[in-house]
Amino acid sequence: MGRIVVLFMLIVVCCSSGLFADGRRPFTVKDSVEMTTFSDPYTRLPDAECKRSPDGKHFFVITTRGVLRTNHLESTLWVYSATGIDRYLHEQNDHPPRPQLLFRRAGSPVAQQNNSYGSLITKAQWSSDSQFILALVEQANGYHHLFRTYLSGRASIDLTPGNNVDIKDFSEGGGTIAYLVVEHVSPPKVIGKPINDASSDLTGLSLFHIFFPKTFPDPSSFWPALDLWVRYRGVNREVNAGGKWHFPSSAAGLRIAVSPNGRALIAARPVPDIPAVWLKYETADSTSSFAPAHTGTDRSGKSFNWPWQYIYVDLDKMTVTPIVDAPSGFLEGYIDALQAVWSPDSRAVLFTNSYFPFPKGSGTPNVRGISACAAAVYRVVSKSASCIAYARFPKESDSLRSAVFGLSSNEVVLQWSSEGKEETQSYVKTQQAWTLQAQKVTTNEAQPTLRIFIRQDINEPPTLWVAGPKTSLSKELWDPNPQLASLELGQESVYSWKDSTGYEWHAGLVLPPNFVLGHRYPLVIQTHGFYNEHEFLIDGSFTTGFAARAFAAAGIIVLQMEDRADRHIRPAQQEALLTVDGFESAIDYLDKSGLIDPSRVGIIGFSRAAWYVEEALIHMPRRFRAATLIDGIDQSYMTYMLFAPGDPEGAVEEEAANGGKPFGVGLGSWVKNAAGFNLDKIQAPVRIEAIGPISILGEWETYSSLYQEAKPVDLIYIPTGQHILQKPNERYASQQGNVDWFRFWLQGYEDPDPAKRAEYRRWQQWSRSNAPSDSLLGKHD
Repeated sequence: MGRIVVLFMLIVVCCSSGLFADGRRPFTVKDSVEMTTFSDPYTRLPDAECKRSPDGKHFFVITTRGVLRTNHLESTLWVYSATGIDRYLHEQNDHPPRPQLLFRRAGSPVAQQNNSYGSLITKAQWSSDSQFILALVEQANGYHHLFRTYLSGRASIDLTPGNNVDIKDFSEGGGTIAYLVVEHVSPPKVIGKPINDASSDLTGLSLFHIFFPKTFPDPSSFWPALDLWVRYRGVNREVNAGGKWHFPSSAAGLRIAVSPNGRALIAARPVPDIPAVWLKYETADSTSSFAPAHTGTDRSGKSFNWPWQYIYVDLDKMTVTPIVDAPSGFLEGYIDALQAVWSPDSRAVLFTNSYFPFPKGSGTPNVRGISACAAAVYRVVSKSASCIAYARFPKESDSLRSAVFGLSSNEVVLQWSSEGKEETQSYVKTQQAWTLQAQKVTTNEAQPTLRIFIRQDINEPPTLWVAGPKTSLSKELWDPNPQLASLELGQESVYSWKDSTGYEWHAGLVLPPNFVLGHRYPLVIQTHGFYNEHEFLIDGSFTTGFAARAFAAAGIIVLQMEDRADRHIRPAQQEALLTVDGFESAIDYLDKSGLIDPSRVGIIGFSRAAWYVEEALIHMPRRFRAATLIDGIDQSYMTYMLFAPGDPEGAVEEEAANGGKPFGVGLGSWVKNAAGFNLDKIQAPVRIEAIGPISILGEWETYSSLYQEAKPVDLIYIPTGQHILQKPNERYASQQGNVDWFRFWLQGYEDPDPAKRAEYRRWQQWSRSNAPSDSLLGKHD
């Protein structure tokens, strides 16, 4: 049976006015969009703490909230005095100190965000002398500028050399600032190679570059080039590192590390070439390798999966040297943290997740040497590196979370994580080898006398707390959302079950505020991640489409499902179907628990999980009464034919998922496996959300097929949205649209808003002409 870790709520009677008996009202999508979230420390990271200045005198925190009326985000940089906080903690004082507002930026977000609840102020860090805070601030055109904000209250200064410069990332040390600058290339006047004034040769180009040259001006890359710059001794200079950077291979994974003395830095660059011997490296991802099919024909380093390596940059000589003549393991599926950490004397660097070169003149490398090294140390003087510990993943579920030096560069402390459990290991170098120690090594990190951290739990909204060195002494410092106390939020729990393969799944289960034990509720399954069982889940794994608490407030149970941990290391043809098994078993367990009505189940698939949901609708058509697919892939025929030219990595994935190339004898395998050939089996009404014009192409096969079969299908278009929606109005359109969609199909409810009459009229017609037999719904196919 499933395990529900929760105390069921007492029966609460809803008033006809929409208020509950205690006067509180239901939670809505608008409440979610306009909540204040913590951006730094990030509200979704476990154990997130505020950054303290190097001199220990101040902390900063960044918050962000959405404003639907203006369609703006508002991000604010605050600073706390450590003295005031310490006094509040240790004295009988019920009035916490207020933070000082240092900087605020409001606007409509344009720049691509990689996380939900994005911010206009990002990558913030203290200066090494504790006098100011450096941060990237998004401008109206979407470019990021580097701002210096003073604690003294002086006006913030834009350090960016020129209005048209877009900084992707930066780091500071010893007064030196290093930063990656996006190279925005003007779109070509002629697409392809001109033949004459009336024609051009498009051979080898992708549809992205042909139809969207403003977005993809470089015909050989899907990602903008990045240049490495430094502000060294007051002068801005470009570093010639032997190749440009291309997102995400360098910028997304590794933050530049400037040495404490400010005279050197560690960064990353695309490898100049891929030697044949690299085929001997063991990759953690079953679909990855260093073979030409993996990297494509482009040898310029512009490919999405072109490997990169760590480099050491001497800023006095302006020379660039690879730390090891080998690639990072990041793009090959190794999940260890990516970081470079300097020793305090600037003579050694601790770096993570990298292969090591094979010994020259050797035959077959040893077993450990073919996998990535989890943590290693590079010596600046001798220009040599040694591996401390090799990667444990994928043979084990462990991953390296962080690495720091001890009191010397011959001592290292590694923090491992495995299924929520932490393990600390200490290593000491003796002669030429690193030895695991029984006792913990002391680090240079000072033991904090104060900590400011985000406190939250699955049913506790995030607030800012302060604690002393002993965890028993703590106080609430700031509740940024006091309005939540007047809302009914529903009750959330951790839910676990096993599928037919014996795999144990975990998910967040959200119950309606007026939950009645014994009553069977509609269910909406939200996919694509349940990352932190102690997070106060408002929407779901992402802000695109998901609306967990708003669904619950409307009387719908929500199951926020994790991604199956082994999905990328199992055979590609099993990936989607293993998750489909998880969906089916979840419905069965919730049904046996007496919680849901199995004839009223909806499901939302976003991004890669849209593929899983589409397969579920095909293989279990009677399990679902409604579904939504959002900006996703489906590994199907039309996307292969549209995007494979110019995108060899994507083509390899689709071929692996469908049993070969879709030509000749291989076509039969595609007809059997690819979703596009089996859409006639779908019975549930499907809402499709396309975000941007490229998404229209990706979703068209599914939409066109269902539409031409006269099946219930809506196509919703968000032309300027990001994959993870950020703008308040776009979030509202997606999330509230799904609340309306599933309330209609699962509850028969219609919002009285006159603006929605046309869509309800269309849904009513579908409902009458395509009504499934309730006797069939909920049965196993």
